[in-house]
Amino acid sequence: MSLGEIHPRQATLSWPYFLLFAGLGLVTLFTLLDPEPSRSLGLIERFLFWLLHAGGLLFLMQVSQSVLSRVPPLRRLNPWIQITLAGLIGTALFAPIGTGLDEVFGLAAVSDDLNLTWPHQVLNAFVDTAPAAVFIWVGLNAARNLRLPTLRETGHRPQPALQEMSRVAQPAPLRLEDQSPALALASETPPFWSRVPSSLGDDLVALTAELHYLRVETVNGNALILYPFGQAVAELAASSSNGSQIHRSHWVAHSHVANIQRDQGRVFCVLTSGTRLPIGRRRQATIIARLSSV
Repeated sequence: MSLGEIHPRQATLSWPYFLLFAGLGLVTLFTLLDPEPSRSLGLIERFLFWLLHAGGLLFLMQVSQSVLSRVPPLRRLNPWIQITLAGLIGTALFAPIGTGLDEVFGLAAVSDDLNLTWPHQVLNAFVDTAPAAVFIWVGLNAARNLRLPTLRETGHRPQPALQEMSRVAQPAPLRLEDQSPALALASETPPFWSRVPSSLGDDLVALTAELHYLRVETVNGNALILYPFGQAVAELAASSSNGSQIHRSHWVAHSHVANIQRDQGRVFCVLTSGTRLPIGRRRQATIIARLSSV
């Protein structure tokens, strides 16, 4: 079973923004509820205390998740196992930081009578924090991705239907002519397709990296899956898919590029779906030349 959140053609909140808003929500909630660890602090101190604790925990769990997704043996694990493992690693990394923050805020537990050493205090912090922290991390990922559509068969990829390219109204764009047909059937299906909901079809429009997640956009909508962006791009290149990486976080199918737009010194790739993606400065000359020849 794999994580996957499917959306029809509509604006979606990216994972980094979702994580930011969720983190601020947690900080506000803990500040208002005033749980035991921060009960002796004033309102501002309490907010800062939870901002550092919740923010630090989420940051380290996100870093752990991103690292795990790049380790070949680990990225093949069930996504829920990956997420749980990232939560545990992030909590372990934060335990000494949290212990130090408790001392800075004057909230360190009185441990002299128990004769606890610093390592023992850190271990206790991890044991006390891990259940709630991992639960919240898994919950945030689940809230974003709990809808689990039926996945496609990995051994079969139907021929995508040709799509009529829609016109995108933009001021004075650089038009691309003679667009190529939809992506040709590759000799081998890139492995990341096994995690994409089958209802999205196979006519790929674009890929976008969202931290440890990958947003896959097709003519039918888009889905957020747990997969490394770089790995997916490499798989598409190996399968001879007709597309290009236009930015460190974006890949587009040539057949779905409607036009190139310049806006205040930046260059954007406008897709037939209406999606507008930036072209990296160092890639602009190469990408524009490549797309112009398509």
